[in-house]
Amino acid sequence: MLNTIHLQTFLAVVETGSYSAAAERLHLSQPAVSSHIRALESQLDQVRLFRRVGQQMLPTQAGEELIAVARAMLDLSIRAEEHIRSLRGQISGKVTLGCTPLGGEMLLTRILAAFHAHHPAVSLSVRVAVPNTLLELLARQQIHIALIEEKQSLRNWVVQLLGSEPLALIAPRDHELAQRGLIAPDALRQVPMIMPLNGCTIRQTIEERLRNSGLAPADMRVVLETDSASVAIEAVRSGIGLAFVPQSLLQRFPDISVVSIELRLQQEWFALRSREHTMSRAVQEAFAFFTGQHMRAILHDMGIQSPLESKALGKAAKTERRPA
Repeated sequence: MLNTIHLQTFLAVVETGSYSAAAERLHLSQPAVSSHIRALESQLDQVRLFRRVGQQMLPTQAGEELIAVARAMLDLSIRAEEHIRSLRGQISGKVTLGCTPLGGEMLLTRILAAFHAHHPAVSLSVRVAVPNTLLELLARQQIHIALIEEKQSLRNWVVQLLGSEPLALIAPRDHELAQRGLIAPDALRQVPMIMPLNGCTIRQTIEERLRNSGLAPADMRVVLETDSASVAIEAVRSGIGLAFVPQSLLQRFPDISVVSIELRLQQEWFALRSREHTMSRAVQEAFAFFTGQHMRAILHDMGIQSPLESKALGKAAKTERRPA
């Protein structure tokens, strides 16, 4: 019978492309990884599972045939373990969560602590990457849930809008633009700016809204690009330039100024999971938690408005405008 530890090691080598990277992922030594692969090959009548191509270990034809079987066997093993534990009323298992650098800075610390308090037997791991990489990891089942700032096609993913909040334009304390009152976007012409990385959704949104207001990207003076809100804020505090950042972060930095600008920008947060792959009980509970009432309470405390709150506020506003 095939050993699940050997199969787990085999898949780690497939996914990372090397014994050393697989060893790092599994917290094993490289000789231990090699030993597991040799033992698995021995069980399969000495068939070779990998071939070296340059610096990478790629699966042979036999290795390719084993991948789906190995994943199915490991999935079945995990489900059996989770099912037995659930008979005692305890949800357990492992959930791998993916998020962007901004999501890691803003959401994860509060989410992970709250989730662990509700499901202490579920082990969480986190991968931080840009949205495109997270989607690739999600498609390959290397992560189970992604928290990103970009809405995706409903055809491939189950997508849940978690909430949204305004982006604020911040400047160093006593910056002259912050003293003017309400400014037009054109006032940012050739002003040093700290912007999200070129090509990301929020950068495209900012540039599109500015362009619609008469300020082309070529008219802007971008002095720093970063995918980290903390880096952007520290750069503003250091006097490098101005930046658009999520409004919920401002309460931690009383020494920066907010520039009032005729531009409405929103930061949205989405939770995604695969529509095609089956979910373990632990992943089901995690997705329900991240898209449910507990998550909305966390976001509310941060100043991020959930879709339900937005609808309630919209109804209240209509009621106030209705003539008596």
